[in-house]
Amino acid sequence: MLDERANSTARPPSDLGDLTIEIRNIGGISEAEVSFTPGVSLLSGKNASNKSSFLRALAAVLGGPDPQLKSDAREGFVRLETADAEYHVELTARDGGQVVSDANRFSDLEELCELFVALDETNPVRQAVINDGDLYELLMKPVDTEAIETEISHLKSRKDDIDGRLDELSRKEDRLPTLRTRANDLRREIEAVEESLDAKRKAIAERESDASPDDEEGVLDELRQKRGERETVRNRIQTQSEALSSLRDELEEISEQTMELRPSEGMRDIDAIETEIEQLHHQKQQLSTTINALSPIVEMNAQLLDDEDDIPEEMKSNDIVSELDPSSRTVTCWTCGNTVERSEITEQVRVVQEILEEKRDHRGALTDQISALKDEKRRIEQQRDERERLSERKRSIEAEIERREERLEELEGERSSLTDDIENLQSKAEEADDGDEELLELHSEVSSLEYERGQLENELEDIEAEIEEIESAIAERDDLEAERESVTTRLREQRDRIETIERDLVTAFNESMQQVIDRLAYENVERVWIERLTGADGKTHSRTDFELHVVRSTDDGAAYEDTIDTLSKSEREVVSLVVALAGYLAHEVATEIPIVVVDAVEMLDADRIRGLLTHFEQHADYVVAAVLPAEAGELDDTYPCIRTSSSFTAET
Repeated sequence: MLDERANSTARPPSDLGDLTIEIRNIGGISEAEVSFTPGVSLLSGKNASNKSSFLRALAAVLGGPDPQLKSDAREGFVRLETADAEYHVELTARDGGQVVSDANRFSDLEELCELFVALDETNPVRQAVINDGDLYELLMKPVDTEAIETEISHLKSRKDDIDGRLDELSRKEDRLPTLRTRANDLRREIEAVEESLDAKRKAIAERESDASPDDEEGVLDELRQKRGERETVRNRIQTQSEALSSLRDELEEISEQTMELRPSEGMRDIDAIETEIEQLHHQKQQLSTTINALSPIVEMNAQLLDDEDDIPEEMKSNDIVSELDPSSRTVTCWTCGNTVERSEITEQVRVVQEILEEKRDHRGALTDQISALKDEKRRIEQQRDERERLSERKRSIEAEIERREERLEELEGERSSLTDDIENLQSKAEEADDGDEELLELHSEVSSLEYERGQLENELEDIEAEIEEIESAIAERDDLEAERESVTTRLREQRDRIETIERDLVTAFNESMQQVIDRLAYENVERVWIERLTGADGKTHSRTDFELHVVRSTDDGAAYEDTIDTLSKSEREVVSLVVALAGYLAHEVATEIPIVVVDAVEMLDADRIRGLLTHFEQHADYVVAAVLPAEAGELDDTYPCIRTSSSFTAET
């Protein structure tokens, strides 16, 4: 086992420093340990020399799909060591399959890693370009549109709330002149009542100046005191009644809200949802295991079928008929040992490839189901928490209503008792005054004026409090308007966010693709570009598509539009890699995973591999690419090269 350390190209050093990858019992690798420095590093080896196994293992520890455990091993691992941390994925064989027994990955962004970091032959974006798949769906897959829509809903509610408060503030401000006028009127009325009171009291004093008996004066003082107490109690009764009315209204509103939040018929409980999520996760893990097992089989067989030079001579058929009809050529099957036509093996590889794609689609569907179930669980939990909050508030209000009802009953008893006392005192006063009706009338008028003054003062106090509240709210209007502007801006940004990402993806691809075309100098290919198309799809939102265009030129320089399937295999592969790079850039994957892993570029010559990797190096701190020995020989003066023959211990 050889530990080769690559020399850096002309790039500033990365914060991660040197990367050391250690692998045991993964794919076809028994043991391997290699190190890379920032920049481009090449992994050189013949076909079937476990380059792909190494790159899949590296992608797995970065955050991608699990690698395949070596067929004859019970356990294996991948370790990645950076300048200041260590990451790992450990696998264990179990029940005919494999499980992850322990993991601390570089990133938990599995989807981003699978789409835009692990750029091997089976990469979904590369396959979509080559097979005319749905580019938009794949490139936009990492965008959590539901979270964006939730944030839009939250911001819209906040904006509506602020708008409501500003409208209410405007209505209150319109009332200020009326309130101020009423306050001035009340002050004048209070002043007039006080003048009347002074006059009445002066008249009483004159009538009583003839030295009223002490007991008569005491009765009158007590009568005035009782009337004042009764007025105080009456005000308290009014306050309690208003508070009770408000509490009962709130209690009714809470009851209505609780009814709206009542679990609907057929709604599942959280435990059932968690159980289903766990089951789906298990199914997804099994699918990932199967996919990881099938992928290298498809890749190896496809490579052998594509490149006849890789098939040993003793396994080939060279009769005259097969030369006339290449599809009828026979080989000794490298899986079962029987002699079969190449076309049969090709068909079987195609069938397995279809099965692999179906399982990937199924895994994607499971991911969507898990996400939907998590959202459902979150909604149920929010409803449950809201019901509990309302229930607690309901209990608190009911207790408060009960307390205030008891207090109201006490106050009404006090008022009744005071009324009886006042009637008794009035009778005593009438007897003491020997029928001085005028004096009694004066006392009655004083009591009425004092009551009227109290009412006017209470009203004035309420109006002054309302004026103060409105003036205080007006002082906060600038803050509300500033917040509204901020919320409106954020709302607009969220609404534009998806479109911005779409445009960023298109721009990233178009700019990168043109640079790569210029650098790789493909003949007769003038331009390859993505057009962003929008249109109604019959739903509430518009449907956006990414359409790939190819512009070629004739020998005399005339340009014309062509289709992707007319490009050569190497040209299509280059386009697919640049599309994946566009996703890497638009989704800012480099901020989380500054590493790109590139495989299956055998169809490119050394100069074009150099041009492509140079472009990738501009956007990722580390680019690890697998190449054949012939190309590695031409590139090792440009990039550091690790040879699998000296670095890997592989199964024989």
